[in-house]
Amino acid sequence: MAEALLRMVERVAHLGAWRVELPGFTSTWSDDVRAIDELPDGFVPVLAEAIESFVADDRPALRAAIAACVESGTPFDLELRLMVAGGRQIWVRVIGEAVRNDAGEIHRLEGAIQDVTARRHAEEEARRLSAVVGDTLEHISDGLCTIDREWRFAFVNREAERQVGRPRDALIGRVIWEVYPELLGTIFETSYRRAMATGETVEFDSWFEPLASWFSVRAYPAPQGLAVYFYNVTAQREARELARVSEERFRLLARATNDAIWDWDLITDAVWRNEGFEKLFGHATPEQPSSIVDWSTRIHAEDRQRVTEGIRRAIDGGQEAWSDEYRYLRHDGSAAHVLDRGYIIRDETGRATRMIGGMTDLTERKKLEAQFLRAQRIESIGTLAGGIAHDLNNILSPILMAVGLLQADETSAERRALLDTIETSGRRGSDMVRQVLAFARGVEGRRAEVNLRHLFRDVQKIMRDTMPKNIDALFMAPADLWTVTADVTQLHQVLVNLCVNARDAMPAGGALRVEAANLVLDEVYTGMLGALSAGPHVAITVSDTGTGMSRATQERIFEPFFTTKELGSGTGLGLSTVLTIVKSHGGAIDVQSEPGAGTTFKIYLPAVTDATARASADVAPLPHGAGECILVVDDEEHIRTLTRKTLERHGYTAVEARNGAEAVARYAQQRDIAVVLTDMAMPVMDGLATITALRTIQPDVRIIASSGHSTKDAHDRAVDAGVAAFIDKPYTVEALVRTIHRVIHGEAAAADVTQAGEAPAI
Repeated sequence: MAEALLRMVERVAHLGAWRVELPGFTSTWSDDVRAIDELPDGFVPVLAEAIESFVADDRPALRAAIAACVESGTPFDLELRLMVAGGRQIWVRVIGEAVRNDAGEIHRLEGAIQDVTARRHAEEEARRLSAVVGDTLEHISDGLCTIDREWRFAFVNREAERQVGRPRDALIGRVIWEVYPELLGTIFETSYRRAMATGETVEFDSWFEPLASWFSVRAYPAPQGLAVYFYNVTAQREARELARVSEERFRLLARATNDAIWDWDLITDAVWRNEGFEKLFGHATPEQPSSIVDWSTRIHAEDRQRVTEGIRRAIDGGQEAWSDEYRYLRHDGSAAHVLDRGYIIRDETGRATRMIGGMTDLTERKKLEAQFLRAQRIESIGTLAGGIAHDLNNILSPILMAVGLLQADETSAERRALLDTIETSGRRGSDMVRQVLAFARGVEGRRAEVNLRHLFRDVQKIMRDTMPKNIDALFMAPADLWTVTADVTQLHQVLVNLCVNARDAMPAGGALRVEAANLVLDEVYTGMLGALSAGPHVAITVSDTGTGMSRATQERIFEPFFTTKELGSGTGLGLSTVLTIVKSHGGAIDVQSEPGAGTTFKIYLPAVTDATARASADVAPLPHGAGECILVVDDEEHIRTLTRKTLERHGYTAVEARNGAEAVARYAQQRDIAVVLTDMAMPVMDGLATITALRTIQPDVRIIASSGHSTKDAHDRAVDAGVAAFIDKPYTVEALVRTIHRVIHGEAAAADVTQAGEAPAI
């Protein structure tokens, strides 16, 4: 009976017995040990094999324990990881002790093995959950501390440390009445003791003398003691007190303003109104306060329930303010759009006693907003249509070109008929695209071949007559500047708008530089801009030395009605109009700016056919590399990719880095880099810091700097830092390859600047 009961206990507890006879170390296992190891019945490995079934990191401890037990009879009790026959890893508890014979000699080891995997996993899960709960409590916005039943601090979170101004090490374990004896006899002590004794939650606001502040406190009882949440509400209390003190001042101001001011006594339900109601809405000002019903009945019937329910929720919900927009009926029956705002005054118990507010007539503003929204929708639709049409043209163009190639070699009449059908459908699609583009660009004026030098003279005269004397305006264009097909009035509008924006960005004076240059764009260049076709273009650069813009502002400057100017100083439509005009001429616009470092706008317009012919004149073949490694450093992925592919096509190898820190690490690891091509404006580590770090590693490293905001100051700073050349972004294949070739072969001077040559002044 006892043996059967023992077997039952072994099965339930996942426990098995083992024995090792000495000195031969022969082993005897119970069936439960074999079950734990997932071994077949009757299988008994030798002791060395049994030890090898444990995880390698745990074997030394087991061997040492067995050796000590054999030599001196030291018992052992270990928890180890065991690899069972099924390939799983489990946790087992191994217990062993020595058995001596009549002569006192150790002749046997006996013990037990127990599977404790479930307990270990439960302990690990408990530790994980405890860490999650602790981390959550550590990051809540209220101060939190727990107090045990002996009134000692048991836990203090980070916010509690901040609010009481003491580190948790100075609080945990100490009795609250010893740390803060000032609490004795106050509402803090009486409320905490009541909560601890009755198990009821307590809430109160009270002045806390040690910190000279008001606190809102909630104490929740628990079996271990109290959980106390608290928050400093001094600022809110002071604000309410200030509102009460300022009541008379409010009355005087209400009579001086043109807004409709009201004062609602929530106890008597009487409403006082100033003369603004008569001025704005035509309602006579009553000699005595009227009822709130007088106001609510004048709310438009469709808005009345929403407004009245909203104001009631604000009062009953403990809020301090309420606001809403709705329609309010004038004396003549017409509806005015109003913004109504009210502030709720409460007594010491939190009960709402008064509400003071004012109504602003938004009717005219609403009309303007509706007009602006209509204009914005129209422009947004046009922009979307233009983008869709552009993509469709890119799809249809290769289809029509491929059909033409196939028709030239096709002899089958049936196949030619199919190709003719495809061509007809493609041309119909192309015609539809042209219609969409016409809609996207709007009504265009008369376009003709324009020489921008003449346009520059007109704009220069206007700017010199209107610019402040502390702004130096310079207009430059080469004598052989290519012409563009354009609406001269619209281009005039573009230049004037950009110049005026530059003027406004330089209130303390500065320099305005307007330049034009011939530029042949290739796939790399157009890939950087993303909206141009390769070929000859005229590039117009408008740069200033003004306040500059943050990246967040740059991302929004072309949105309709977005402006950083003061109210009344701009509509926010100027740059959105500039973008529309440039796109309608098949061009693109790029902007580079840094706060405090000025702004540069670059406009690219396709040149006319004559320019195309002149651009196709004999050009020296591009040099090829001999496998030299170029490190390309830029935070824009598509620029890195295009540059790398271009270099590989022209005989170089290339590696990439996303910022200066990656570039320095890559250069330190790979010292066979021939040239480093780095952008000047990058996150983590900018271009100047990167150049300095690289020259610290290798003083004679060859570096080419590039920038899309290429002011003279940027050039000078790069040259001073020790670059071998400077190349403006976006750069062409020719400019990139020739510059790298000159730098590698020592043909580029330190101040070499590609694509930034001076044009003669006009």
